[in-house]
Amino acid sequence: MDHAPRLGTGGRPLRLAYLGDPNSVHTRRWIGYFASHGHEVHLLVGSHDTVAEGLPAAVMVHRFRREGRPRLPVLASLDVRRRLRGLLTEIDADVLHAHFLSRYGWLGRVAGWHPYVVTLWGSDILITPWRSWRARIKGRLALVGADRITVASGHIGDAAMRLGARPERIVRIHFGVDTDRFNPTRADPAVRGRLGLSGRIVFSPRALAPLYRHELVLEAVAPMAEDVKVLVGRRRADAAYLDRLRARARELGMTDRFVVLDDVADEDLPALFAVADVVVSVPESDGLPLTVLEAMASAAPVVVSDLPGPRDPLLAHPRLIVPGGDAGALTTALDWVLGLAPAERDALGQALRAAVTGEYEYVRNMQAMEQVYRALVPDLV
Repeated sequence: MDHAPRLGTGGRPLRLAYLGDPNSVHTRRWIGYFASHGHEVHLLVGSHDTVAEGLPAAVMVHRFRREGRPRLPVLASLDVRRRLRGLLTEIDADVLHAHFLSRYGWLGRVAGWHPYVVTLWGSDILITPWRSWRARIKGRLALVGADRITVASGHIGDAAMRLGARPERIVRIHFGVDTDRFNPTRADPAVRGRLGLSGRIVFSPRALAPLYRHELVLEAVAPMAEDVKVLVGRRRADAAYLDRLRARARELGMTDRFVVLDDVADEDLPALFAVADVVVSVPESDGLPLTVLEAMASAAPVVVSDLPGPRDPLLAHPRLIVPGGDAGALTTALDWVLGLAPAERDALGQALRAAVTGEYEYVRNMQAMEQVYRALVPDLV
């Protein structure tokens, strides 16, 4: 698996077409970079998909009807292929790029447009393909047909190869962290008052979905001092799962210590990372989560599951890595972080920040991605 070249950019602006969740912050950050750097960016979305406000103004949105004949899957795929190829021909796209193997990677394969790139996020390659033979076949076909496959960590690349991806087509590109936006100077004590926070905060920033095991965080914090609270954000939450978390908090006698913010505004995230006493991310499966890198860039101590992706940038700090599913080990790690003297905490924070500058920086990785695009269309002038 090759690392993408770290070269400068040049040549005419690219015409880039994307398939992906139009409301995901990860999709928006990716396409927003290229739109803001003078490239022509097109986002292809289903005719019934909702596109929330806030999409970069320069991004052109194109609707296509994804639904076909439900009882005739081959004909349905041919219908979708015709619609997508019509759009891509009209755009005259240099590259088609699908974000997330499930659904969007398959649509990229169905389109039959080349070159096309697939970016793997994590669960789309680590979990979904192994749930059914149909998902495996679709995932394999999408990967085998892709001209390039980008991954954020080695274990995602290994999983892609197990599903049929060609090793020479896999490149390492991180989503990247904006180390200017996420840095300890963004610490704003006023954010606590604005959001009604008090006590010592264990911030669990991942989406409220079963995969991310927030109940484990509750169980780990329950035996700790009463002023230690668990903070989560409600944005795009699984409502049934949130109900289960509230019930678990009641069972543990920590209803008042489980703080659910109705909405964590994107502009508040740097301040939240900077003022959190510790950030925690302990899912059962993971790629290389951007939230972990953002916490590290903010010089916030972060405790993670012992998984290949999040473990990589934290190898020098083994006390911050805990066995998956072990609430007791998580309690021990959190206690250790919360017990650090101010000077020790500052030193740890600076070491964590230093670990993400360079290889994991946003602009550097997007520049590398541009070189990947250009290498796929060598006749660009």
